[in-house]
Amino acid sequence: MKNLMIDDGLLLTDMEISFKGQSLFLNRVLVDTGSGSTVISTDLAESIGIVAEENDMIYRVSGVGGSEFVYSKKIDSIKIGDMSAENFSLEIGAMNYGFDLDGIIGLDLLQQIKAIINIDKLTLEWQP
Repeated sequence: MKNLMIDDGLLLTDMEISFKGQSLFLNRVLVDTGSGSTVISTDLAESIGIVAEENDMIYRVSGVGGSEFVYSKKIDSIKIGDMSAENFSLEIGAMNYGFDLDGIIGLDLLQQIKAIINIDKLTLEWQP
């Protein structure tokens, strides 16, 4: 189980990603069932060596907050509390949405971990 919080009307938590032996802790991560994919900030990704490479496909994603160009990267793991997903593909983008966010947990990760969001208790749980 992972505790959630509401700040400025946004449902937030934290998570940790690992890439090629380096870890990055993300403090303000939006839990967003309306986002199809999980995204982290380009600036934060670069701090642990996640950069766009020649063969990476760059594509445009759109949502309520607008659209942006992203690229996809397979990371070693992503951890939210005591849950982890291995060899997970996430998107890297500028994330200029007008909110102070380090990342977005999208429907792809929520489905993979079989997430249960309890709004009353402000918790994120999952099925093993």
